[in-house]
Amino acid sequence: MARCAPRLIAIPVAALCFSSCGGPEKKIEEKLAANVLFFANFDDRSRFEAFTKKKGTVAAMETSSPPRHEFTGGKEDGFVSFANGATYLSYQAKDNFPYDAGSSWSGGVSFWLSVDPNSDFKEKFPEPFSVGKKWDDAVIFVDFDKSRKDRPPSALRFGCYPDKTQKVGEEQVKQWTIRYDRLNWKSDQWHHIVVTWSNINSGNADAEYALFVDGEEIGRKKNIRRDITWNVDELAIRFNNYAYSGKIDEIAIFNTMLDPADVIYLYKPKRPLNILLKKDR
Repeated sequence: MARCAPRLIAIPVAALCFSSCGGPEKKIEEKLAANVLFFANFDDRSRFEAFTKKKGTVAAMETSSPPRHEFTGGKEDGFVSFANGATYLSYQAKDNFPYDAGSSWSGGVSFWLSVDPNSDFKEKFPEPFSVGKKWDDAVIFVDFDKSRKDRPPSALRFGCYPDKTQKVGEEQVKQWTIRYDRLNWKSDQWHHIVVTWSNINSGNADAEYALFVDGEEIGRKKNIRRDITWNVDELAIRFNNYAYSGKIDEIAIFNTMLDPADVIYLYKPKRPLNILLKKDR
């Protein structure tokens, strides 16, 4: 399986020492390790199942015909594959997502996708990632838009919607989403997605959020006010929230906004992320 950047690879001790003992990536590694809230790379199914039982994660592991989720690979390289009609994979937001009801908060989500968006989707708005109330109310999401006949078959979008105070129409969607149209992807390729934000719920027009694809910044919204109100005890982080038929791997959630240098590191890490971002689950 070819991927666009190194994943879990064997790295010589000397190279690890260069990175962790004072190399140029040391500050980035320290920042990522200090601010990661959640990491899952699906390389050990037994550990993942134990985590879901111990931590109360809603993982939708039940099977049907065909299986709703197919866990593929072993200790070296696993991932989650969603067939058409699959249910979502979800995690509790409390302790795994950086929401703060009492003050402004920042964060970021990194994950890999493998899908052909121009042929694999049956619905107009497949959504590989979402956390929030509803599609138009206090939600942070990544989706694919294949609704426009005058545009390429699919586009990737990142949206950060505030508490709903009005009907959300095309103008609001355009203002609140960052759009990426260059989706000449194939189902045997992997692509890296990062969404990140800062100063949500600050009460001021100082919030911003950005979308990165394969290490490249696609767009950024700045100098806006963004109020998002959740009951985090009842909130779920969902992957394959709606009609996403493809693969997902290496999910990482942070409680700080990620800089371009952080994103590039996550795209092409110098240390295996399952070591750098390991959480005691």
